[in-house]
Amino acid sequence: MIFDIKLLPDELNHFGNDQEAVIYKLKTGNGAMHKAAAKIADGSYVLRIVKKSVDARRKPNTVILYKVEVESGNFFEKRDREFKASVLKYKDTDIALENRPVIVGFGPAGMFAALTLAEYGLKPIVLERGFNMEQRVKHVEEYIEGRSNLRPDSNIQFGEGGAGTFSDGKLFSGISDGFKQYIFDTFADFGAPSDIKYDSHPHIGTDNLRTVVVNIRKRIEELGGQIFFNSCLDSILIENGKVQGLTYDAGQDNYDIITDNIILAIGHSSRDTFSILLDSGIAMENKPFSVGVRIEHPRKDIDMAQYGFDTANFHDISSASYKLAVDTVTGRKLYTFCMCPGGLVVAGASSGGHICTNGMSYYARNEENSNSALLVPVDPEVYGDGILAGMEFQEELEKKAYVLGGSNESAPVTTYKAFVEGHAPDSLGNIKPSYKPSVSLCDLNELFPEVISETIKDGIAKMGKRIRGFDRDDAVLTAVEARSSSPVRILRDKESFMSVNVSGLYPCGEGAGYAGGITSSAIDGIKCANALVSKYV
Repeated sequence: MIFDIKLLPDELNHFGNDQEAVIYKLKTGNGAMHKAAAKIADGSYVLRIVKKSVDARRKPNTVILYKVEVESGNFFEKRDREFKASVLKYKDTDIALENRPVIVGFGPAGMFAALTLAEYGLKPIVLERGFNMEQRVKHVEEYIEGRSNLRPDSNIQFGEGGAGTFSDGKLFSGISDGFKQYIFDTFADFGAPSDIKYDSHPHIGTDNLRTVVVNIRKRIEELGGQIFFNSCLDSILIENGKVQGLTYDAGQDNYDIITDNIILAIGHSSRDTFSILLDSGIAMENKPFSVGVRIEHPRKDIDMAQYGFDTANFHDISSASYKLAVDTVTGRKLYTFCMCPGGLVVAGASSGGHICTNGMSYYARNEENSNSALLVPVDPEVYGDGILAGMEFQEELEKKAYVLGGSNESAPVTTYKAFVEGHAPDSLGNIKPSYKPSVSLCDLNELFPEVISETIKDGIAKMGKRIRGFDRDDAVLTAVEARSSSPVRILRDKESFMSVNVSGLYPCGEGAGYAGGITSSAIDGIKCANALVSKYV
């Protein structure tokens, strides 16, 4: 039985959680709703929330919408088993490999590839160039607090969990792939909030994600897998177009691993690895990506504009998000990406002498500002020809941002008004930038090619017509957002998921150019693992 239920924000505030609120509405409903509530009460039926969303089309008369399903517990258990079996389709199959598979990278793609292979009993080896979670968090916090220099081996890009560890843990994806619910269920099983299973904009939160990632790693290890931290790919050994093994650096030492299968889940910031792959003759191409800035507004103002009320006054209603895209006078689009309600702008560089921004939120999403990336698509017309030309363009922007900010780890910031007028602001308005360790007031027109600057200026004005106050004079712009996606694609066959010219090599996830975010990367990791195993079944 499926029911649609509507609550006012004030009504939701009277209950401890979504489940309590929905059951109350069923109890007070008529006919089938009341009968369903009785069956839930006597234990013969179980309630599942299928979807929760906010309908603000008639704000301030905003309502919370739920779609719920009421069935027997056995019904749900049987369906869950069947669904899991469709994802882990080789779980009960005898699989014998001469050599253990190796996964390079332990972000979402590598993590789910490793978990899948571990569940199949294949005891994968994972190489992660960064540190484990505890050490990584310590290093990042020391840097943003100004107590240490940026570490190229331990930062917001590199380490256990990948770049997603220092993000909102956003799981929203346009992918309708059936694997998506499995990803959400798995995260919840390992400690993520259960509402990710039904929220229309699910997010784990950086604080929760750190625990979830460690729990998944422990499960992989329980099943015989091994994760080697501080272990950076040095070379892939190839003979007659087939993978024979690899070498990797671990501190001062270099090691070899013999393997027939490598899942390459390196992430979009492994620039040195891209160069290694190109030199090894592995088929690659440049691809379009996007660059821009982070924009910040007061969280309360975005809430009011989107919902008609301040979410801080209501529990179980997350701070308001938005997703915008506009055409501009330059002929290029400006669009928002990785929107972080009640979040922070963070330092996303992975090497010294670079400034790069990213966004993150804790689960509560209750920081003063809300932010998002404002991105302009770029292609060879902007960054030039060559397989690594896009990567080099990213690096150039990040180095220029470092110098523009004063060459002292400060990110260059401006206000929208000053950016449009073409000068550095004398001061900031009522919005305090959240970027750490520090910021410097600059003219961002000095950073970008003119076509990008003009696209951002015109695009913000047009977005201001969509969301009241988006184009306010003192909206803060922090640069540079340069790593929205990988600047290259490592070419693979659509059916086998293997490299088009190296058998046994599986380009995977965001760094390989086949995903964009936690959910799609995790799905790609599972699909690559299944493709690998399918050769032996």
